Amino acid sequence: MTWETLNPSRVMAAGDWHGNSFHAIAAIKHAAEQGAEAILHVGDYGYKFAPKFMARVQRALEDTGLTLAFVDGNHDDHDRLGALIAEHSVTAIPMRPNIIYLPRGYRWTWSGVSFLALGGAHSVDRLWRARGEWWARETITIGEAVTAANGGHADVMICHDVPDGVRIPCIEGNPVGFPESEIAAAQQHRELLRRVVDEVQPAHLFAGHYHCRLDTTLVGRDYRTEVHILDMDGGRMTDNMAMIELSAIEHVVT
Repeated sequence: MTWETLNPSRVMAAGDWHGNSFHAIAAIKHAAEQGAEAILHVGDYGYKFAPKFMARVQRALEDTGLTLAFVDGNHDDHDRLGALIAEHSVTAIPMRPNIIYLPRGYRWTWSGVSFLALGGAHSVDRLWRARGEWWARETITIGEAVTAANGGHADVMICHDVPDGVRIPCIEGNPVGFPESEIAAAQQHRELLRRVVDEVQPAHLFAGHYHCRLDTTLVGRDYRTEVHILDMDGGRMTDNMAMIELSAIEHVVT
């Protein structure tokens, strides 16, 4: 089944996999066992997109009849993804028959529910990484934010970062000791994402990045967004994945 012919009613959201093929295969099997018809990944999916990793994921998707679509995280190869965008523009981009990249600002509709892809986040550990392990393009640009906001409402946002205004207890107090300048840059990115969310006003937002599991509510001036942060690979599968029942989402009919 191609991306164009997909119209699922049950979709599994997946958190960071970091190119971990062992976890990815187990997660795909879990999604199929739970009755998912597709997987939406919130980024930090494939890191350098190693051929062995991509081939193993493709095989697992073929075996289960699933398609996986992902937004970019900060730890995904943005040189590779940027080249794909330059070739294909902002549309769903197949990297393998069952593996689709969703560039920032891409919109689509499944079962009457509208979606907006807006990956990206700031690497607070970039000073500890070599160049090529982080990318200048890892964060949302002003232009991308404006384009996403100007597109108006979407029922669901698939992001990597979490907008400002959402309390994330696992990062409070900077327990890992990241440089304060990087914490400030990450906060600026969250504030930019929040400005987009204020315009899009989604019913649900799915994200990763913070390596914890959290369901909470973001209360805007005239909207409420249910925010779902998914944990990383290596933990409990139920923390790394969450089912989206599209029939249960109250959506705006246009």
